[in-house]
Amino acid sequence: MTSVKYFLGLPLLLVLCACGSDYPPIDPYLSFNIDRTVNFALSNFADAGKDTTLIATGSIDTNDYTKDSSSASTLRTSEVWQLSLLSSDPNFTLDKLGSVRVLIGTDTVAIDTMPPQSILDTTLVLTKTDVAKYMRDTSYTASLECHLLKAPVSPVTITCSMTMIYTSAYQNF
Repeated sequence: MTSVKYFLGLPLLLVLCACGSDYPPIDPYLSFNIDRTVNFALSNFADAGKDTTLIATGSIDTNDYTKDSSSASTLRTSEVWQLSLLSSDPNFTLDKLGSVRVLIGTDTVAIDTMPPQSILDTTLVLTKTDVAKYMRDTSYTASLECHLLKAPVSPVTITCSMTMIYTSAYQNF
């Protein structure tokens, strides 16, 4: 009689095992953020009324990845989640840039078609484009494309501050 109970319980056990679990699968990746900054130099000799591209090189300290138990080679994704532009000259407001587009490598990471009326812009629309392929080296190229409405009286630095969110395979150092 007891062997019959075991045989009756066996199909129930198989059904429960086949149904799986309500718990999500364990993600083998970790997420972390790093703040990055690039400075774009704008000459007072720039041509007003024309499309202008400013190029800067951002540096990457690969120890930043190590601090988060990761490495450049294990990066899966890298996206800009916050971005702001800041003019070094209070007399040169960012509305003089006209429309703005920020790129890392050849990928657009932010656009702004409504220029701000101040020296700080935090209203850019982020594209959440994955730029991990540019973040695996010790430097990356960033570009600021704009339609310069008015050139500055003296040279200006436009600081681009970004918070990057990374996902990476976990490294056990």
